[in-house]
Amino acid sequence: MSSSPARLGRHAWLAVASLATLFLVPAASAEPVTHHFTGQVTFRTTGGPTTLDLTSVFPLGTAAILDCTIERSTPPSAQDFYTATYIDAVTHLSFSIDTWGGSATPPSSTTTVTNDQPSPLKGPQTLAAYDQYTAQISGLTALPLGDVQLVSLTYTFDDVQGTVFGSTDLPRVFPDMSTWEGKTLTVLVFSFTQGKSGYLMATMQNVSTPALPSTWGALKGMYRN
Repeated sequence: MSSSPARLGRHAWLAVASLATLFLVPAASAEPVTHHFTGQVTFRTTGGPTTLDLTSVFPLGTAAILDCTIERSTPPSAQDFYTATYIDAVTHLSFSIDTWGGSATPPSSTTTVTNDQPSPLKGPQTLAAYDQYTAQISGLTALPLGDVQLVSLTYTFDDVQGTVFGSTDLPRVFPDMSTWEGKTLTVLVFSFTQGKSGYLMATMQNVSTPALPSTWGALKGMYRN
């Protein structure tokens, strides 16, 4: 049985409408944001049978700078009610401790956002929620310090009051450092010739989220100048 021209026309119109609907579905838009942290070294290993002595390499108070670009459209790969984990959301990272540092796209990164995680901080019968932002970076290279080489970086920010975040989304503008009780960059290093590892910790004191040239914030800044 053959279809009438009217029926064929109606089918053709429905097919075109379906295709148009597909093209109207918005794709996930890239949204990179860059957080700029500054601080200073507050701890480094002092040496031992299995640990490196970094006291002469990184004196206390040495300036520390961390810049990380996060792609906010990265979907969470693992999530429960309180936490979201984002794999390889860091698209670029640079750091420096005095004149030593590195800059590249990390081969591997894991970023975790925690919001209102219950924690027994105020006594055994009382649960207090806490917020946390942490990232672990591995595979990044830096110039060697003699026989000492970079292994990994971890930066962790803790809010034991649980008031910084309202969700587990990657932050667009990073919360001010005054809102965090813990704000630490940890750099792990290793000497293959000595067979020893060591690490330093820097306390981050300031943060800013620069607008990228493609963002509306940057465009408004151009008109203000």
